[in-house]
Amino acid sequence: MNKIKEIKLKSVVTLIVVIVFALMKISCSSVSAEKNDFKWQITFEDNFDFYDNNKWINMHDNGNRTIWSNKELEWYKDENVGVENGILKLSAKKESVYGKDIESEKQFEYTSGMICNAQSFTQAYGKWEMRVKFPFKKGFWPAFFLVPKQRPSLPEIDVFEYFGIYKNKISINHHWGIDYPNINTGGQREPFYHSKSKELTGDFSDRWMVWTFECYPDKMIWKLDGDVVYETTEGIPTAPLYMIANVAIKDYKEHNFEVEKTGLPYVMEIDYVRVYKMVPNK
Repeated sequence: MNKIKEIKLKSVVTLIVVIVFALMKISCSSVSAEKNDFKWQITFEDNFDFYDNNKWINMHDNGNRTIWSNKELEWYKDENVGVENGILKLSAKKESVYGKDIESEKQFEYTSGMICNAQSFTQAYGKWEMRVKFPFKKGFWPAFFLVPKQRPSLPEIDVFEYFGIYKNKISINHHWGIDYPNINTGGQREPFYHSKSKELTGDFSDRWMVWTFECYPDKMIWKLDGDVVYETTEGIPTAPLYMIANVAIKDYKEHNFEVEKTGLPYVMEIDYVRVYKMVPNK
């Protein structure tokens, strides 16, 4: 009698295993079908065969050439942006210049370069991709980020930020909410402002990398050289976004508030920038 029960039990277990594997197969098929129900179509591209003034400006969309709230040390100049042999170069220099914009004015000890396509192209959802290379120097802060034209410019999607603090660390950051907090006055962060970040460790200096950001209605994905490095479902932007690539300069306390002055100019190199939208497969 016990042997019969044992045989029946084994039969039931076998049946359950077969059913589970069948369900897994169906589930996997559904996921594959879901992934293949659209294709990427390029909507914006620059391979930097020349510098296209119709695509880019060398300042922020509001006319500012620095970010005063970050206490940055650079003043962005048109002359610090150029194309050479199909590569866009953003150069940061030790150079004294008087800077004045809509927020304030002062003497800056560094100039730098940035590109911004706020006036030529924005897009909600899709894929943004950049092939880029930059060195590590203390205080030099290359970044690639996306923001909407609305003010305040939230959400802010930092595809990468190489802060110039640690050579083997690079950051992914995401800010969203109603407004940035006023840190200097102890401004309230929650529930009106949120931020999440992911720090990656590895070799990021002086090598070509492809950084990708994908934004869907239900999730966002960051990739480095095709590998997923961060994913989230929080704070997904619905407004169209534009791109900024820049080299900011900051005197961090980790380096006794000193900026590295050797080997300048600091150059961030960009091979290409591409944006894609999702179109249904026919």
